[in-house]
Amino acid sequence: MNTGACAYSAFTDLLSDCGANNVGGSGDSGFAVAYDFGNGFTMAGGLSGGPGNLGLLTEQDASTIGLEAAYTADTYGVSVAFTDDETVTYWTVNAMLAPEGYPSLSVGYETDDSDADAIFAGITFEEVGPGSVSVGIASTATDTNDLYQYELSYSYPVNDGMTITPGVFVTEVADEEDDTGFVVKTSFSF
Repeated sequence: MNTGACAYSAFTDLLSDCGANNVGGSGDSGFAVAYDFGNGFTMAGGLSGGPGNLGLLTEQDASTIGLEAAYTADTYGVSVAFTDDETVTYWTVNAMLAPEGYPSLSVGYETDDSDADAIFAGITFEEVGPGSVSVGIASTATDTNDLYQYELSYSYPVNDGMTITPGVFVTEVADEEDDTGFVVKTSFSF
């Protein structure tokens, strides 16, 4: 239910949230609410619980609490999110700039209380032939490795209800061989 502030159209999971991979957390059950103030400002919050029926916000349950505030307009936006999942706390900031007639730029930064950081940057060039080109980079840090992922995709409409997006991505993990993948994503709308 988070609004976010991202104009980038990713096709891989790491880049799809514009650097906000841990916003809202996850769980087997929960609830969320959002409110749109009607002037570009939105707020959202939610609570989710761990596996089983241990009850939310109890000693036995690893509950996650997430809050987000965002302001988005037609050509720019910014969002700030807080997520506490009992084991780690995340702060996330996203911003996007999409001036009419120019490429859109989206950036994101996420940090947690163990000083593991994630960054994201993506640019989308609209109207390249019949479609659009997106180029992005994201990184995330864990206790053992730093991971970087790059992607390039071209999204074009086949007709009014179907879009095809072929792309390539490269994943780099410290002290490991790089992974390269090719993806073709098809989206339908009715």
